[in-house]
Amino acid sequence: MTPEVIARPVTLFTPRAAYRFRPITAPSTTYDDPTTGENPRYGASINYFLKAPVAGGVKVTIADAQGTVVRTLTGTNSAGINRIHWDLRHEPSTEVLLHTSPMFAEHIIPAPEGRVAPGTGRLSILAPPGTYTVTLAAGGTEQRQSLEVRKDPNSGGTLDEINRQVRALVAIRRDLNDGAEAVHRMEAVRVQVQAIARVVDDPEVKRAAEALLTQFSDLEMNLVDLRLTGGGQDGVRFGSKLLAKLNYLANGIGSSDFQPTNQHGEVQVLLNGELKEHLARLDTLVTRDLTAFNELLRARNVPNVVIRPRGPISD
Repeated sequence: MTPEVIARPVTLFTPRAAYRFRPITAPSTTYDDPTTGENPRYGASINYFLKAPVAGGVKVTIADAQGTVVRTLTGTNSAGINRIHWDLRHEPSTEVLLHTSPMFAEHIIPAPEGRVAPGTGRLSILAPPGTYTVTLAAGGTEQRQSLEVRKDPNSGGTLDEINRQVRALVAIRRDLNDGAEAVHRMEAVRVQVQAIARVVDDPEVKRAAEALLTQFSDLEMNLVDLRLTGGGQDGVRFGSKLLAKLNYLANGIGSSDFQPTNQHGEVQVLLNGELKEHLARLDTLVTRDLTAFNELLRARNVPNVVIRPRGPISD
């Protein structure tokens, strides 16, 4: 700390280089050995000084060498020196949320914000070695510092292999995000159609609603298992669905610093092809079957089912 730093309202300090260490098999040691030390928190330590708390809070963004923001963090907002940590990972993929009860378990009522789809996860890619830009936004000002992310010196993988791995994981994350969006769109339709089937007395509307629910449920079951409750032995009773397979593939690819195997690439192509087929079927369901159902509802003076359009692909 210098008088110049103390005099300024906001100061972002230069971060120390961070190593992207990879896990290794731990040696057999005695637990709670008082002579052993404690490792620092994994990742990059980002430190900044605030003369006083700032209005609007503190935001820290991490951008790669191409200027693409890979992570956004909320910083602490206290007078004095503040410290936050970046775990060296990109923003995680979209969380898959369900707003309907599990099949055959109607007693499980989702919260208003939804329930996490059992068997799914979120992919957060470990950033490759390189120089990143840390931007601190606080008090109406922005300050930038460079951060070097270094390869694990004990890793056998090369920088080229790591970059090949990251490219594969980015493609899988894109598929996970597209799949999550498709699930959310189908869930929105199912919630509305279920409500219509409960409150409308018209037999024709009820039959059409049940048929449409079956179509959307059957399609959604290809992406997530609607039977899973998240408890008991659910996870071993049924085979994995597409989003779970994509997560499993990503975990295998990202478990080391080596590039994906040929088999990884072949499986990725197969799963991507399956996803495209399901998304095409969803487009058909929306434009043909849901449109026909809405026409029936209008003829009966019943409010239509609303679904947001398919969003753009996002990395």
